Amino acid sequence: MKIKNRAVSRFVLATMTFGIVLFPVTSSVAAQSSKSVTRMTTFVGGDIHTLTLTKNGLFVTGHEGGSYSTDEGMKWKGVPTLTNTDIMGWATTSSGFLAGGHNGLYRSTNGGKSFTKFNFYGKTSDVHALGAEKKTVYMGSPQVGFLRSVDGGKSWKVVNKKIGQGFMGSMLVDVKNPLRVIAPDMQNGLVETTDGGKTWTRFGGPSSPMSVDWSKKDPRKIIVLGMGGGAITKDDGNTWSTFSVPLGSAALAVSATGTSILVATLVGKRALILKSNDDGKHWS
Repeated sequence: MKIKNRAVSRFVLATMTFGIVLFPVTSSVAAQSSKSVTRMTTFVGGDIHTLTLTKNGLFVTGHEGGSYSTDEGMKWKGVPTLTNTDIMGWATTSSGFLAGGHNGLYRSTNGGKSFTKFNFYGKTSDVHALGAEKKTVYMGSPQVGFLRSVDGGKSWKVVNKKIGQGFMGSMLVDVKNPLRVIAPDMQNGLVETTDGGKTWTRFGGPSSPMSVDWSKKDPRKIIVLGMGGGAITKDDGNTWSTFSVPLGSAALAVSATGTSILVATLVGKRALILKSNDDGKHWS
């Protein structure tokens, strides 16, 4: 499907300039803060797909596992029911959490302590992206396309069969207008819809985006992680600036205050969380 271009400023992607991230994190990486921070790692498997900050804590998922932390990744607790679920997308609804991956869709109604699998749309079993605002939930599936639910994920309707297959991770749904969605599309970059998924335009940001989040205090501030590094807009996509991320970064989240960026980096088969308080200039 042809996607209309949005009027945004183009930019050149920054390359990742960080060295190998070790555990514990120290000042051995020149671009990081000199502050030494000891954070625990948690097993996720061979890749990281989502990093999500919720009122119940910080969740990270990958190929083979998922965990949550109540202290921004200093300590972790595994979620046994997410073992080998290959979670790729995450959404927080009014009734709980939804997590989807190659093996299907899972729901938690106890704050993420456990998840149960359920059938959601015929024989569809592959979910690559999720996003929600209360009971309005969106899904990107390589099997079906772009789907919408208005009952918290109990039932689904295909909105667009020609887009959604390349979506990945967590999508942003506007709290003031749930028909507006910003999605990371590995084929077209960040894309935006204002009619619930029927039509889309390019939003801007880096190519091959893997993870996107925004400031809850100021949704005009949007931060995205792509294959070549990070980018930030403070004016709802009209202008962008780039920043470098630690090597192995695969997913990001923005703090509740909007002042910090958290990234999940892959160390072997484990996830390590790094934090920046200055829009990606320094990490600790």
